[in-house]
Amino acid sequence: MGCLQLRRWLSFLPAAFVVYLLLHYLVYQPDLSSPQQSPLIDEGLARPNESVVGVAGGSRSLQSGPRVLLPLTPQELSVPTPLSEEPLPAEASPGGRRPDASSGTSQLPGVTVNQGAAVAAPQAAITKGSSPASSSSSSLSPSSSNSSSSPPSLSAGQGGAGNGAAPPSQSQAQPPAQPQAQPHAPAQPQAPPQVPPHAPAQPVVVQGTGSAVQPKQTATKKTAVVRKTNTLASSSSLLAINFLKGKQKLGERYESGFSVPHEELCLDNGRELKILVLITSAPDHQKHRLAVRQTWGHFGVRRDVVLAFMVGRTLNSDTQANLDRENDLYGDIIQANFIDHYSNLTLKTISMFEWVKTYCSESHFVLKTDDDMFINMPLLISFVDSKSTEQRVLYGRMAKGWKPIRNKKSKYYIDAGTYSRTRYPDFLTGPAYLFTSDVVEDIYHKTLDTTFFPLEDVLVTGIVGESLRLRRVGDSRFRNEKIKLTDTCSLLKTVSIHMVKYEEQFDIYKRTLDGKAKCKAG
Repeated sequence: MGCLQLRRWLSFLPAAFVVYLLLHYLVYQPDLSSPQQSPLIDEGLARPNESVVGVAGGSRSLQSGPRVLLPLTPQELSVPTPLSEEPLPAEASPGGRRPDASSGTSQLPGVTVNQGAAVAAPQAAITKGSSPASSSSSSLSPSSSNSSSSPPSLSAGQGGAGNGAAPPSQSQAQPPAQPQAQPHAPAQPQAPPQVPPHAPAQPVVVQGTGSAVQPKQTATKKTAVVRKTNTLASSSSLLAINFLKGKQKLGERYESGFSVPHEELCLDNGRELKILVLITSAPDHQKHRLAVRQTWGHFGVRRDVVLAFMVGRTLNSDTQANLDRENDLYGDIIQANFIDHYSNLTLKTISMFEWVKTYCSESHFVLKTDDDMFINMPLLISFVDSKSTEQRVLYGRMAKGWKPIRNKKSKYYIDAGTYSRTRYPDFLTGPAYLFTSDVVEDIYHKTLDTTFFPLEDVLVTGIVGESLRLRRVGDSRFRNEKIKLTDTCSLLKTVSIHMVKYEEQFDIYKRTLDGKAKCKAG
């Protein structure tokens, strides 16, 4: 029971503390509207973080925390002007004329300034009980700007002239207080630039004692910029392109150009094309190319679709003669200048990018695929139509976290001397991937300037794509693997199938186009 009562009393403590703060604020809050002086000034007391500030109505009060002080004029810095016992009118606000210190008369009509009178109470409140150190800190020397404990002296420049208002009137004129002896002569401050007489004075926000102008706080911004730069630098150093350890750039090995370019395949640079399909093939893969032409490659008869085969140069004269006859018959084989070999698949891919850049750069989408693939062209065209507004993006089967194969017996073998990282960046597998043509030129130039790497899909869509910060999107409809061919409904939902044999091309093509399959929607 006692614990419950104790907890109940403790729950009232925050509310009681808030009430205490409100009462304390209401009791001790200075009345800025009253023409009378603050009791702290009358009693000769001053708090370290407070200064006497003039009010437009003629009254003075103590303020603490941030204050708005007007910049001092050269005359106020050089000539100490006694304060007048007559209050200035309301027109003598910032932007109005200040009293003339030399003549003792105001530049405003009907206003006079008595130089023989001074405010004794505020002066006594500041100087009473002050040590020589605190007294010297109230001078206008540069050292006084760093004072944080003693209030500034009540001079014409600091008290009334800053706000353009005179001190409150006194019932009895008192002689000016004698300033304490200064141990050292104050240094003359540097005069500020001349201000036009009618230009409005710009207020200066002063923190602390009100005796110094604080510099702009730019360190945080600089630190943020430095941290952002360091973050970018560290992230750039972690890119996979920095882990390629070969000594030869791909551009040093690649021989650009085409012996048979077939530039007529892409009229008007591909401006009217919906999709360009480039099929990498080998010079002696005549049967593979024939199966593609007679099945899904038949969509090349459309005006908005172009299909072509990409091969390299062969050193076998018989193979080259057969390739020339086939090319004369169909006119769809682009032959580049590099030597066609499995280890040069990267060169074959980069030659494909060169051909698109040179002859067909305005085709919105480009599909890179192989001659042992089945491509579901109706589904691919539908996919392209749904992505017609996309830019700088690649689609395909995403490979995440794949590790380099260190087994020398594998045809995908990569030693640590070629690529030292333990994982590849995310890339799109090579049998088929789709991309917008606006990435072609960037990929082409960046790949030529990159260390040669034999796995073209890892290099182009992974390493180079990551360094160019291209968007790579995985889509499950790009299977890029060998699958069972008995499920026609699954075939209808697949864009690309890998390792399809000659006779299988005809079987898949027939079953996906004859309309006999009864598949559930979705």
